[in-house]
Amino acid sequence: MKDLEEQRVCVKFCFKLGKTFTETFQMLQQAYGEDCLSRTQCHEWCQRFKSGRMSVEDDPKSGRPSTSMDDDHVEKVLAVSRQNRRLTVHEVFEEVGICKSSCHLILTDKLQMRRVAAKFVPRLLTDALLIREFLKKHEKTVVPQAPYSPDLSPADFFLFSKLKSSMKGRRFQ
Repeated sequence: MKDLEEQRVCVKFCFKLGKTFTETFQMLQQAYGEDCLSRTQCHEWCQRFKSGRMSVEDDPKSGRPSTSMDDDHVEKVLAVSRQNRRLTVHEVFEEVGICKSSCHLILTDKLQMRRVAAKFVPRLLTDALLIREFLKKHEKTVVPQAPYSPDLSPADFFLFSKLKSSMKGRRFQ
């Protein structure tokens, strides 16, 4: 974006020097190469400067501003997500009454939340904290494994290569 504004300034400079559109466009191509304004854009800016407009900024865009990202909606989304952290984005945006993308942006960008274990939590929680919480919750279900367990024996994958090569290409029912 900054590069385009810089090129517009160059077009304005060439216009003030009295260069023609063709000369201006050739100079831009020489200076910027592949990143140069298109021929049509360069022509439009030359015409704007000829008509008396001297600003190199874009025209203001038409359309209405976004109203779903205001502080009121952010507070509503925060209240709904604090009330029940297991709600999905779909349920939150339906309850608040805004579009899904705005709701997702509010949760992730404005409120700095992310989904962890089906709950929205602040991003500041570290993985170690989550692991500790998980282990506390499930410590009774963790079964210690004996050192002589057959699950800890070394893998015998080197034995399977001959077996696999002899059975290669065959179909079994």
